[in-house]
Amino acid sequence: MDPSIPAGLEKAYRQCGERAAGHYENFPVASLLLPKASRPHVAALYAFARTADDFADEERYEGRRREEINRWERGLRDALKGRKAPAPLQAFAHTLQAFRIPLSLPLDLLKAYRMDLTVKRYASWKELLYYCRHSADPVGRMVLYISGIREGGLHRYSDSICSGLQLINFWQDTALDLKRNRIYYPLSELKKAGVREKDLLALEDSPRVRRLVKSAVDFTEAAFRKGLPLLDSVSGRLKWELQATFLGGQGILKKIRGMDYNVLRHRPSWSAFDKLSLAAKALFGRVGPG
Repeated sequence: MDPSIPAGLEKAYRQCGERAAGHYENFPVASLLLPKASRPHVAALYAFARTADDFADEERYEGRRREEINRWERGLRDALKGRKAPAPLQAFAHTLQAFRIPLSLPLDLLKAYRMDLTVKRYASWKELLYYCRHSADPVGRMVLYISGIREGGLHRYSDSICSGLQLINFWQDTALDLKRNRIYYPLSELKKAGVREKDLLALEDSPRVRRLVKSAVDFTEAAFRKGLPLLDSVSGRLKWELQATFLGGQGILKKIRGMDYNVLRHRPSWSAFDKLSLAAKALFGRVGPG
């Protein structure tokens, strides 16, 4: 355990690490590519966000989702004041204080999870990107704070990557989200492609639906690449982690193209070989467009 972590919080950080290691994700989470000193803090961030996300999504919280999210926020505020709180919140509060991370960032995440409870449609790209600004961008900014990077321009590059990753996750999980009555494709894009909501909800594949998906993938790829300068502005293990994350997102977009945009019938994912290849490229290659 990092010697900078107080002895009384070692167990709490250990629990966060176990949560991060044990949950399925397409993209790296507190992985071995990160600097060793950063891993427990990124794991604490992950445990905070993953738990709140579960409150918004998991069936076992139906009927009390907002109550649980509000309780989680109160717990974080209590932990920051040194009061009794769940172990993951104690660890995360220590991380926030140790790296002088603005409280507004985790609160933005909780705002996104509350939005998930009521917002099921987005009229435009502007509305969807507003959601991403709360649901994804704070994570990247907090990882940069943990890594000692506070420069605003680099944080904005991180926003492009994180919003891109959020959009990629939406297209990857299209069928899963539709089963929850969530449509993340902007309604303006449905109209352009001539796709009706009821056809999407019925998981009816068609040339029009694939045209909709292609347009979303093209938009996402262009936005995602705006964050590339961040990768050339950092070094060491953080650079490897960011490269792996970028390649992970880029690879899912490539898989969606490779399946001819049929995300209603197939979910693009990583095989064990894909993950090894991704790690090798992150370590020994240079990430760029394409």
